[in-house]
Amino acid sequence: PQLKMLRVNGSIFFGAVEHVEEAFHRVDRENPQQKHLLIAASGINIVDISGAESLVREAGRRRKVGGGLYFYFMKDAVRETLDKGGYLKTIGDENIFSQNTDAIASVYPRLDAEICRRCTARIFPQCQPSLPNGEPRLG
Repeated sequence: PQLKMLRVNGSIFFGAVEHVEEAFHRVDRENPQQKHLLIAASGINIVDISGAESLVREAGRRRKVGGGLYFYFMKDAVRETLDKGGYLKTIGDENIFSQNTDAIASVYPRLDAEICRRCTARIFPQCQPSLPNGEPRLG
């Protein structure tokens, strides 16, 4: 309920930025509680300046509402581009993960424990024993 996972297939460049941003905003419209967005980035081959700036805006926008923007399986070339342009500092190097299990383990403590308390989905292994705040899960 709080974490949306999306896969991006294709480069994030000036011609695709509007489409990618619309996908990000669609998450908000469909489920406003999904303030955390985890991107499967293995399909991203290139990020240009427009794409990098869009990702920076999205990361900031999600932080402002109490969420975050995270990536896993990001190609080295894409990461290097973001790093060389200084965009990775704003996005947060700590929000880039090599695999989704690492991402989930890192993001889970950032979720709202009260929303998790009412959730019955318990999709991720971290959901089973405790709430994001470390409180043991009852029932």
